[in-house]
Order: sequence, then C-alpha cells, then structure tokens
Amino acid sequence: MSKATQSEAEPGVALEINGQEVQAREGQTILEAARDAGIEIPTLCEHEPLTNVGGCRMCLVEIDGKRTETACTTTVQDGMEIEVDTDDLWDHRRTILELMFSEQNHYCMYCEMEGDCELEDLFNEAGLDACDYPLEYNDVEVDTSHEHITLDLDRCVLCGRCVRTCDEIVGNDTLTFKDRGLETEIVADDGVALGDSSCISCGACAQACPTGAIYTSQSAYRGREEDCDVVTTTCTECSLGCELEVYTNSGRIVKIEGVEDGPDGGQLCEMGRFGLFGDRRERVDTTSIRGEGTVEVKDALDRTRELLAGAETVDAVASDRLPTEVVEAFADSMDAYDAAVEIPGAQRAADERRIAERVAPMFNKHAGNLRARGPEAVLEAEAVAVFDTSIVDTHPVAASYVRRAAKDGATLISVDSDEDRFGAKSDASIESGTGLSRLTEDAFEVVDEDASALADSDTETLINAVPALEDGAESFIVLGPEVEEEDTLINAYALAGMTDSRVLSLPDRVNAFENGVGTDDLHEDPDVAYLFAGDDRDDDLDRMLEVARKADTVIVQATRESILTKAADVVVPALDWFERTGTITDASGTDRELARVLKPRVAVDSDREVLATLADTAERAEVEQ
Repeated sequence: MSKATQSEAEPGVALEINGQEVQAREGQTILEAARDAGIEIPTLCEHEPLTNVGGCRMCLVEIDGKRTETACTTTVQDGMEIEVDTDDLWDHRRTILELMFSEQNHYCMYCEMEGDCELEDLFNEAGLDACDYPLEYNDVEVDTSHEHITLDLDRCVLCGRCVRTCDEIVGNDTLTFKDRGLETEIVADDGVALGDSSCISCGACAQACPTGAIYTSQSAYRGREEDCDVVTTTCTECSLGCELEVYTNSGRIVKIEGVEDGPDGGQLCEMGRFGLFGDRRERVDTTSIRGEGTVEVKDALDRTRELLAGAETVDAVASDRLPTEVVEAFADSMDAYDAAVEIPGAQRAADERRIAERVAPMFNKHAGNLRARGPEAVLEAEAVAVFDTSIVDTHPVAASYVRRAAKDGATLISVDSDEDRFGAKSDASIESGTGLSRLTEDAFEVVDEDASALADSDTETLINAVPALEDGAESFIVLGPEVEEEDTLINAYALAGMTDSRVLSLPDRVNAFENGVGTDDLHEDPDVAYLFAGDDRDDDLDRMLEVARKADTVIVQATRESILTKAADVVVPALDWFERTGTITDASGTDRELARVLKPRVAVDSDREVLATLADTAERAEVEQ
C-alpha cells in the first residue's frame, strides 16, 4: 500500500511487532504499521509513493512463528505476532545481499553513491564486510549518451524502482525489464541508448535509484548528502510551482531533487532538476552606466531616478518569475513615475477571472468551482480535453498527470494546431481550425448574449460532440499557454459549465498572483523603458526586447547578461532564483514559499530595497516640488 492509501485506512487492528503492542489501521501493510510505531524493517525495492512489489525480499518478517511474508505487501490482521529481527531472517537477508554483491560490480570506494547508497547501508547493518560468493557480474558498458543521466548498470540490483517511477509517477514508460534470470537488465525502450530513447529528462529515475546504477552527471562526486545543507523552496520555471530540495556544499549548489512526500511524488522536469543550477550565463554582479562602465549602486540608482523623473512616458515590464512581494514593490515604484506597467500573462489571468465569474452563474456554479484545485486532480479524471498539447514541453509535470490519467483509462482528447504531443496516448486528436475544434462556438454565443440564449443554442450538438466530457464522473479541460484569445477562453469555460468539467489553466506566466497589476497598455514610443528581467532567458526576453527597441532610454534590472543588458543605458543587478525570498502563486491559486538557498553574491542584497529606493526618491522629489 502506498502512502496515499495509508491515510484512507481505518483504525482498529491490534497486533504485536517484536513483542511491542501496535495499533494499526485496517488495510495498512505490516511495513506501514511498523513505521508508524517507530519500528524499522529493512527495505530496498520499496519506495514512496510507488506500488510495493516485495521483490528484494529484504522486508521478510516472521508471522505467528509459522510463515514468512514480505512486510511491504502483506496486510495487517488482528492478533498477528510479527518478528522482524530473528537470526533466521538476518541469515536470509545476508545471503541475498551477498548474492547481490556477487552478481554486480559494487566496489563502493569508486561509486558515485558511496556513503549515500541504500545497499551499502544494508550491507553494514547486516554486519557484512566481505562477500563469500564468486564474482559473476558482466562488465556492462556505462551508458553516457544522455546529457544529464548516466546508466551504470553494473551496479543495478534490479529493484525496479526506476521502472515503476517512470511508469507510475512520470507516465512515460521509457524504462523496462529485459530478459530473465541472470540475464535480466534495465533497458530504455527497445534497448536503445538512453540518449536516443523516449526519455523526457525528468531525472525521477535517478532520484529513485537506491544504488549508483542511475545517477545525474551534474551532481556526481560533489559530496555526500550528510555533508550538504538542504533547503526546500519552489521552482519558478512554470506555473505549477513544484517543490525543490536544494542541496548545497561549500557554498555551491550540488544537487536538486523533488520532494517525495509532496504532491508531485518527487517528480521535477528537466529545467527544474538540471537547468536551474546548470545556468552558465555570465552573472550581472555590478551596477553600470553606458559610457561610464561600473559605478556604485547609489550612482546607478540616482541616474535611474533622474531618467525616470525626467521622462514624459515610461513603460515598465517585469518578469513573471518574480516573487509576489517584488512584483508589488515594482508596481509601487513605477506608479511613482506614472509608468504603464506590464507583467507577461497578467492580461490572460485577468481575462480568465472575469470570464469565470461571468460564466459560472449561468450554470448555477461558483466561479471557483470551474477551476481545478491543482494538476494532481487530473489523476481522478475519466475524461480530459487538452487544448494546446505544448504543455508536454512547457509544463512537463502537468503533462505527466495527463499521461497517467490516460494510462488509467481516462479518455484523452487533444486539440492542437500542430502536432499532438501526446501521440498514441490520445483517444482523439483534433486539429485546430476543423469543425470539431470549433465545437464551443455555441458556448460563446450563450455567454456573449445572455443566459436566456442557452435554451435556443444548439448545446446538445456541442455536448454530444464530446460525450466523454459529459459522461465522465470527473472531467477536465486543460488550457495550454498558447490559448490566449478571449473568445477561446469563453468557449472553454462555458464548455466546462455545460459538461460539469473543471478547467486547469496552464498559462505561460509563472507567478499567477492576481491584483490587477501588469495589465496596462504600453506607449507606442516611450521615453524610458524600465525592464526587470530577473533571470529570464531566451524567448522570455522577446517582449522586453520589443519594448526596449521602441524606447529612447533603457534601464535593465537583471540577473544574467543578455542582449537586453548589452542594449541598456543603465544596468542594475537582480537576485537569482536561489537568493530570493517571498512567495509565488501557482496555477491552482496556492501561495508557495520561496526560501533563500544561498546568500546574494552581487552588489545588491534585495530587489525590493532597490525598488523601494526608487519609489522613496520619487515621493521625496514630489514633496519638494
């Protein structure tokens, strides 16, 4: 039983474990009951939140002195008497451990996982310091074809945790078992190199692996976990806000992992696990002014104030990755200069809120009831319609929930103008622009006119076109980042109301914080553009570059060097993701904490202080006038 089902178990089972009276819940496994009672049972293939299979046999326990069973798969029964640490059980475990060592290459001192290896820990717990069996392992070539993940299957104990993780958590089915007996091995797809496979580079398999068989190349040999400091924070690469466990050693980030007891089961995407601390762009660490080079922070802020105060028109654009508190400070400081403020994605957020409040009463619903409570809710779906399958790239963890729902039997309908990124997992792929993809036109008419038009509209045709949404006990409409037109949003929310579905909106915007900030219309040719780029990169900078090209003077507050900083008249450093504090709001409307991982290493200690200084200076100047 997984942790998810453990919480559903009912109290009322009395048993003994190692002579200790234990009160368990109906439906719990022996392993879960023992852990709740603070009793340790050795495990290797068991891993939260995966299905238990009892394959490693480490958790064998003696029941009523008559039989042995695996604790991870055996349900508790009233009156059981269980022994965990008998001599016979430990002899059995030692035999299995020695066979594991003899069949694979487990020279600990050369392994990346030395000191963090669960197999090594079990070997030590069993009191073993040598293997009495002859070494029979094959010399398997290390697979280094993948950019981030290394497969060293000479160290694999065939626990299956990576296979189950790829299947049950990621829903991608890249890893599987091949052959039987001593020839059994883990392979990607049909036996291709991992770098050539369907792997989506989430790294969940490496986090699940108990030995050094699968590890991440960036983190290899950079320190044992016990020597690292660990800070839990929130990823700001998309609107899901996945939790990160960030490991640091000697003032540097050495590893990022997902929080395994969190809602995402430890899953992260490629950017969250590897890209965040693999950023090799040059850091902006000092303030500078064009023509003068590096200057003191005070001088740069004084020049910034002069430029803003002397401008007739100011456009201000800020990154959507910034903490809510920084966004508010940005809006306040720019308001002091009567600037037009834009935050990418703010207009869609405002439109969706307004549309939901407009549509919901027509179907006797509250606006909040049209929205999904979070991406994990999709796992309960019997039908899912995805408008814009680019979420496979932009929101990979959300895409994993959709894949898992489809694997569990949910009907998956994909609507896209381009390739259906869910491929064979879709039950129906509809090309945008076809008649069927416009099936929500009636919904638009209903909302555009008034509630009375509902009776006259051809809603039966609409609903019958997607019977899966109507028939599903739980159905969801997922809106990807490219769904921006107001009429399409109205259609989607009205369709949700008609079919009693919920909308999971996954915009391009990261921080879904809503207070009306960032929806101003910018000027055609502003005198000054203040662009708070933060750690934005690549396409995220396109909008700011467009604004910069129209402005006479450009001020940039940024974390990393880019074409934007090179075009700026004044450059001010900004904190990186691991230096920030505050909160962001995820796609479900939940506030997530941003915790500081490392102290700032640039000329400013706080983005908010920089913005507050600009606001205070402007207010003082206004008073003096």
